Order: sequence, then C-alpha cells, then structure tokens
Amino acid sequence: MKDIKSILTAVLFTLFTLLPAYAQKQDYKVEEASAKRTPEWINAAERNYLNVTATAGNIEDAKAAVLENVKKQIAQSIATRIVSESSLSTSAFQSDGSFSKTQSLESSILSRTAKLPFIGEISLSKAADYYWEKRYYRSSGRFEYFYAVRYPFSELEMKELVDEYQAYDRSLNERLSKFQNDLDFITSIEEIGEALNNLRTFLNEFDTQDPRYNQVQNLSNQYRQLYDQITIDWFQEKKGMVVVNLSLAGRSISTSQRPQIKSNCASQISSAYEGNSLVIRYNDEYCYEDDQNSIEVRFRAGNKYITGHIYFKNNVDISLTGIVSDAQTGQPVQYARLTLIPGGKTVTTGRNGLYVFNDLASGNYSIQAVKNGYKASEVQASVTSGSTARTDIKLLPEPRTAAPAPEPEPEPVPEQPQNPAPAPAPAQTVSTGKDPLNTVRNGLAAYFRFNGTTRSEVSSVQGNPVNGPQYTTDSPDGTQAIAVSSIDGSQLAFPKTLIVYPCRNYSVTFWMKGFADGHVWSMASGDRRYNQPKLTIQDGKFYLYNSSNYNGSSFTHPQLDYNWHFIAVVVRTEGNNVIGSLYIDGVLVDSLKLYGYTNNACTKFLLGGTSESGDNAIDTNFDNLRIYNSRALSDNEVAQIYMSEK
Repeated sequence: MKDIKSILTAVLFTLFTLLPAYAQKQDYKVEEASAKRTPEWINAAERNYLNVTATAGNIEDAKAAVLENVKKQIAQSIATRIVSESSLSTSAFQSDGSFSKTQSLESSILSRTAKLPFIGEISLSKAADYYWEKRYYRSSGRFEYFYAVRYPFSELEMKELVDEYQAYDRSLNERLSKFQNDLDFITSIEEIGEALNNLRTFLNEFDTQDPRYNQVQNLSNQYRQLYDQITIDWFQEKKGMVVVNLSLAGRSISTSQRPQIKSNCASQISSAYEGNSLVIRYNDEYCYEDDQNSIEVRFRAGNKYITGHIYFKNNVDISLTGIVSDAQTGQPVQYARLTLIPGGKTVTTGRNGLYVFNDLASGNYSIQAVKNGYKASEVQASVTSGSTARTDIKLLPEPRTAAPAPEPEPEPVPEQPQNPAPAPAPAQTVSTGKDPLNTVRNGLAAYFRFNGTTRSEVSSVQGNPVNGPQYTTDSPDGTQAIAVSSIDGSQLAFPKTLIVYPCRNYSVTFWMKGFADGHVWSMASGDRRYNQPKLTIQDGKFYLYNSSNYNGSSFTHPQLDYNWHFIAVVVRTEGNNVIGSLYIDGVLVDSLKLYGYTNNACTKFLLGGTSESGDNAIDTNFDNLRIYNSRALSDNEVAQIYMSEK
C-alpha cells in the first residue's frame, strides 16, 4: 500500500512539473490553417529543398518574413561553401583557422552574396509547397500567423551561385586594380573628381570586414592628394601674353573649367585654351616697368583652389623659346640644361619641357642641350630683336650599354718562403668600402639617398616636397636622385632642426650635378633674419653663411662643370675661432674663418628652392645628403665618404 502511494505521489509530481511547460508550449489555439494536417516536411531536412518558417502579426508580413529567411538561408549556404573551399582574393583575410577570422570572412561574403541577381529573383511563386496557420495565444490574447515554405534549392544551383560569386569577386579585384593603375595616368582635373565619385560608389560593394574596404578608402585618399600635387606652370610668350599649363607629376594635364583671373594692374584680360595650354592676353598700359606686375590664376580642384601668381614685365623682349622633347616618344624632357652660344646664358627646362631665353640681341645662335640619359644636341636659331623665335629641340636617348664582362679569375699566389724578408710598409690609403650607410656612422643625424623616398635611412626625418621636385634615375651610385628647378622653385623642406645650435660644429655632405647660382641648403625658421647656417652659389662660387648678422664668406675653388661632384661643408671650432672648410670630390679646397655663429634655433632644413631669406631657387640634382648635426668631420672621414658613395 505504501509503495502504491509512493508511485502515485511521483506521478502527480511529474504531471504538475510538466504541465506548465506543456501549457506554455500549447499556449496557442489554431484558429485557421491552409490544410487540415501539418505537413511532414515542416522543420525537416530534405535534400534539394530548404524548409523555412516565419511568424508575423498578419499573413502578408508572415509571407514577407519567410521570403527574407529563404534569401538569408541561401546566402548563408553560399558563404559557408565559399569559406570552406574557396581560394579567392577573399583569402586576403589570411585566415589562420581561427573562428573570429572565419566568421569575419563569412560575414563579408554574406553581405555581397545578398546582392547576386539570383537572390533578387527568389519568389514564393517558385515554392514547391507552403503551409500557414492563424494562431490565438491564450496567455496574451493576441493573434499571430505562422508561415512555412518548401523551397527547391539543388546542389547544382548551389554550384552555379558559387561560380557566379567567384566571377563577381574577380570583377571587384579587377576594378580595384584599375583604380590603382589609373592613378599614374590622370590627364585632367575632372578625371580626379570622377574617380572619387566612382570610388564612393565602389566602397558600398564591400563589407567593413573585407580588407578591400580599407584599400578603397586609401585609394580615395591618394586620389584626393593628387589635387595637392597639381602645379601651375607659366611663361611670358611676349608682351601682353602669358601661357599657363597645369602639371601633375611632370605630366601636362587639362581642365574644362574657366579659371578665375585677376591682376594688380593689367586690364582687358581674356583667356582661351589652345590644347592643354591656357593663353592669357591682357593690356599692360598701366603696369610698371618692374617685376611687381602680376596676374593671379585660380583653378578649382575638388573642394579647394590651386592658385598661381604670374609676374610679368611690360617692357619684356622675349627672344627665343621652345620645347625640348624625347625624339622617340615625343614626351617633354624636364630639367634639361640649355646653353646659348655666344653669350653663355643657361636655362633649365620646366616640367613641360619648356625653355625661354629673354632679351637677346639680334643674330644667330647655337643652343646646346644636355640631359643625362640622352645624347647631347646642338641646334641653330636666328633671333630678331623685338620678336619671338621658336626652336624646338629633340633629344635622342643614349643606347643602353651591355653589362661589363666578368673579371678573370685571379692567378694562384705562389707559396711564400717560411722566413720571407719583411715587406715595406704600405702607403696610407683611404678605405674604398662600398657600404655608405655604415661609413662614418658616428654622429650621423640624417642620411637621405633619395632613392624613391625623401625619408632618412638613420632616423625618422622625412622631407616634404614643395613645388614638385622630381626623381631622376641619374645618380653617382646608379640609383635615383632628386632634381630641383628654378622655374618651379621646387625644393625639399625637412620639418626638423638638423643642425645643433649654436652652429659651431657640424658637417653637411652631398652630391650635386648642374651647378647654377642660387640657394643650396639652409636652416630656416620663417624669419629671414635667422635663415642660417646657409650655403648658396653666387657667380659660380660657394658662399657659407654661419651667422644671422653677416653677409657670408666666399670659398675659393675652381669652376665646376656639369657633371656630378661630391661637396662637403665642415664647420669646426678651433680655440675661439669658427672655421669653415669646403671639400670637392673628397679633397679640401679652401678653409676660412667664419665671423660668428647663430644662436637662434630654427625649425626646419631646406634643400633647393628659394630660401626664406630671399636667395633665388637653384637648378641642380642632389643625391646622398648627409647631416652630422654636431660633429666636424676630419679630412680622412670626408675622403672615406666620397669613396664609399662614388
């Protein structure tokens, strides 16, 4: 009896325990249904079918929800398949098998799979079967619709969708590569704006988890930076006429816009495009006979403006002009050196290959054109005073020389006797090691090789290009160098103090080609009184300024030719005196006493261009710039550097 009572107690306990859950599970009553019996396929797994359900407050919302769930399941199936077997560019995620990376990859694929045409064509009309119920929930007193569909989705359809996704993914990579490649072939301002608009649309193709999302953003930044690299080149064709060109990375580019033009004195200003050139004509009747006459030209570039100031003379007598171009490609040759004979005037071509000789007497002239990598050329020109003659020059590239033959194997050295006579002591020689970076490393604060970058190899200092200095393949070490032009006023500005103040002990070495008068290098602060120390060339001589209240000291040295030369300026304290020394090609050529030294700390170092104290810009190439910020090199150390970089 006791056992029966125990069994009944256990049964009752079980019933009371299960009833709430059962009541909760059966909390609704089916008011209506599309069929008398619930189909067996609901919540079952079937080959070649997706069985999907959804609930909503009304029948139409339930249909929409179940359709969306079908699309999600198909997209999820494709994403899962691609993750497990694909070797697409999506492997850029570098998945190492970790759950988080795989999940990120799957999420990215899923977002793009949802855009496939097949997904958009999914419709309830294609369902193999459907079933719905109208349910009444007693506990809440609300109605809800349950909707289920049996949607056909075969393995073949899965494979076709995976193939479709793969083709789509490859097309995204191709478009990404095209945007990258087109960066170097922009031909107009408008192309930059069009590319930025297309990149904004293209960004929507990627989920934020996809690495290419960041690549597109970086590309957009690179295209926006092109606006900052556009420069305005100009020259005065003749009295009352100037010609303006836009340049990007040394290439002439165009624009369809009319720029804003104004002048401080000229009137009756008009402009018209001739090819890529904007020809501006004006009346200079009320302008002055000096260089303060100006025209301001302003082009819109994105959300900013590019402004150029053109300074012209109203009494100018332009005599000879033209374009220097590559005889094979027809492309302009920039930074070619032209010498006029007789007279000896020299000019350097700008980024558009243009040269101009002003104010020449009537007569016949020869123009000698020199550019590294090209054969020297000489052409004849005839000039009539009061008019402008044009003579274009074509340069032929130098043929590439074959690699030198390997040196023969050295002959065996005969064995020496056991007790040879002592050899005479060798003469002292300079090391010819070819490791420039580790040659005289002590005290080296910055070293710039300009091999495709303006960053120092021994510190984090990096130069900012101003007015478009260009890289050239011509250099003493066979790599690249940096070229600056007086026409563009191009220079490198290093935003850091590179010589320790007071400037009593320091060394600056560099290679230089194409010697012309102008500013070589200096420290600067934005105040022309403290643009010291400074090195310039005046009338073919190097001048060193070491004090802000002194006019500079001139070194005595031979006239330098157009070839590469190694220059070293060393300043050292000897007792109470500050001595400056000039070395050319590793040899000391002159030393002089400097009067004073600057105590005012500057904020930057300038190479080339117009100095902040008013020195003219220079035409030259620089390479292998070294700065020892508080150390004077010895004669032997200068020679070591020269031999290591030669």
